[in-house]
Amino acid sequence: MENVSDVSSEEELLQLRNEGKITEAEYQDLLDSLQKATKVHIEPTTPEIDKAKSKRKLGKIAFILMLVGFVLPTICFLAVEMLAQATAENANAAIGPWFFLGAAFEIAAFVLGVIAWPDAFAKATVITISVIVVLVLLFTA
Repeated sequence: MENVSDVSSEEELLQLRNEGKITEAEYQDLLDSLQKATKVHIEPTTPEIDKAKSKRKLGKIAFILMLVGFVLPTICFLAVEMLAQATAENANAAIGPWFFLGAAFEIAAFVLGVIAWPDAFAKATVITISVIVVLVLLFTA
């Protein structure tokens, strides 16, 4: 599809050539440059690049969730434990909610790590969580 302005420019060039104001070679050069200038070069994004970026992002999110699943429950449990010692109360039941919070983060991290498996962060997340689960099962059984 040509624009109206492109057609009028081509008609003007044709008229100049017919009147003898420009030569045939000049007409061809101007016509070629006009056609090149009117074409818009849009570089399409390839789906492979988008998939790789999304896998990388999911891998990083999984890794961060894994770290949060270790650090946040640990800090919260230690804070509750110190508070219980300061007030001379029994804090043995305080581990329950923090354990389940950590387990929820780890499960989410594991699932995202499996989804984004080609990424290095995702592989590190899945392998680390798998090793920790095996170690916990070995030492608690």
